[in-house]
Amino acid sequence: MKCINCGGELRYDPASFGLVCDYCGAVKQLHRPEEQAVVGELDFNTAERDDGREWGLIRRGVSCRECGAVTLYDPNQIAGSCPYCGSSMLLSAEDTKSGIAPNGVIPFSISKEEVIAKFYKWNKWALWSPEEFRTGKVLGNLVGVYIPFWTFDADSVSTYNGRFGYDRSVGDNTRTDWYNRSGAVDVFVDDYSVCGSRRFTNDKLLKSVIAFGPNDVVPYNPEALMGFAAEKYSVGIDEAWNMARFGLRKRMEKEACWRENADHYDKLQISTEYSNIRYKYVLVPVWLTACRYKGQVYNVVASGHNGRGNCKRPVSVAKIVTLAIIVASFPTVSFIIMMIIALIMGWGK
Repeated sequence: MKCINCGGELRYDPASFGLVCDYCGAVKQLHRPEEQAVVGELDFNTAERDDGREWGLIRRGVSCRECGAVTLYDPNQIAGSCPYCGSSMLLSAEDTKSGIAPNGVIPFSISKEEVIAKFYKWNKWALWSPEEFRTGKVLGNLVGVYIPFWTFDADSVSTYNGRFGYDRSVGDNTRTDWYNRSGAVDVFVDDYSVCGSRRFTNDKLLKSVIAFGPNDVVPYNPEALMGFAAEKYSVGIDEAWNMARFGLRKRMEKEACWRENADHYDKLQISTEYSNIRYKYVLVPVWLTACRYKGQVYNVVASGHNGRGNCKRPVSVAKIVTLAIIVASFPTVSFIIMMIIALIMGWGK
């Protein structure tokens, strides 16, 4: 997009939540999350299933030679390395369909420089990593990518039949009495999220840093994507809803247990009907890169809006052996060591 003042190229600036012209300094303001602009939900049953709706910006598909990731960029962007594996990338010769257009976005509010500073501050505490990795400049080039997420709202009614256990004290012991129970429970499903990237569906790194609620999402504005890549969803809306129903089963079981005022449940049969299903397709900001150390790739993931981050790192065998000896020799310090490890597994706000 061109600046209306001087004709220069505008870029999205996380610090100002706006589009900034580097030539004349003009700023075009976008919605901020705290403004609580309403993001409309869409009817699942009437959702477009085709793969050709535009996002309001022309996007060019880029595919990675090594890992196969498909990422969408502005046509004038040059992709130097894959944000997922760090390898070189191959620009496709043909335009890539962008898929269903998002209706919500969480704009980047954490800059690349902030992520770099947090990484090196936090990495110094990785005492079990080799010293060269712990204290060296190992972080690769950070790439800001919008990861696709689906969120669902729905009314639900579940019928159930099974065994429910009730704990009672018998002297110093606890005894559980089991009874067969059946009934029904209604639950409103509110913003249940499913990652639309097959690459990240079960990724523990991403799950450790991604957390968002409806107040973080603003109405989709294609200008928020300027200067950033966006991954094309590989989990479509129908598959995402099936994944949501599978994940919601455990919640329905717990709701049935709560309704029966029980402490446990067993051999529970449950059937759930959903109605008034609505969805949002949200783009979530993530900083990605890969550290390369002695021929190995260690992925780094940082949220683009909540300040959390995490990464995979090499482990020094010598340090782990030394730590094991210390713990075995001084059992009383093992709890303190475990607490320190827990605190430095990922960086927070």
